[in-house]
Amino acid sequence: MDRPGFAQWTILAFVEQLAEGGPMPGAGCAVSVAGALAAALGSLSNQISLKKESNPALKDLLVGMQPQIDQARRKFFDLIDADALAYHEVVKARRLPRDSEGEVNKREAAITQAFAQACEPPRQMAHLGLEVLAWAQTLAQKGNPVILADVGVMGFLAVAVVHGGLINIFSNLTMMADNPVSQSLRSEAEGLRQVLEHRRREFFALIYRQVGASEIV
Repeated sequence: MDRPGFAQWTILAFVEQLAEGGPMPGAGCAVSVAGALAAALGSLSNQISLKKESNPALKDLLVGMQPQIDQARRKFFDLIDADALAYHEVVKARRLPRDSEGEVNKREAAITQAFAQACEPPRQMAHLGLEVLAWAQTLAQKGNPVILADVGVMGFLAVAVVHGGLINIFSNLTMMADNPVSQSLRSEAEGLRQVLEHRRREFFALIYRQVGASEIV
């Protein structure tokens, strides 16, 4: 299968194709689009803050963040197609013949391997999402107040990206045999989920406090 080039599609075309009910694009692709949007909001917020900042130390901090945020956005674009291609390998494995015991065993092994490989794009999305969330927290604390709404949406999307990556991993694991690879993936995903919950609470409290919203007890 050739790369579908989803990152070059218009927003309308991608959303309409997503709604068509076909196998691709799917949830993983949507997660990566959300990640690209979160990183784009980070770039916007960072550049606006940089233009308005006079403190040399803070300017250096923002300057250093910009290429990292831009790199994350590009990586999310790459992961849109990577997720689709990984799922295509799952489809191919499921279509393998199963007319004999040998073929059945070969097919089951291929399916397990394909699902393990399909965990890699959402695993990267989850890690990247946590990075974007950390940048959102920094911008909420040290960026210019005019970008707080943009930073808030950036952080909320980042949280959704991490959850989206993790739910794709856990879903794939339900289709795999229990082995050292699946156990390692599950352990890593559970660890990321715990990290996310801690950082999510911190960010939500911070961003709402910054805009003067009442604290939820």
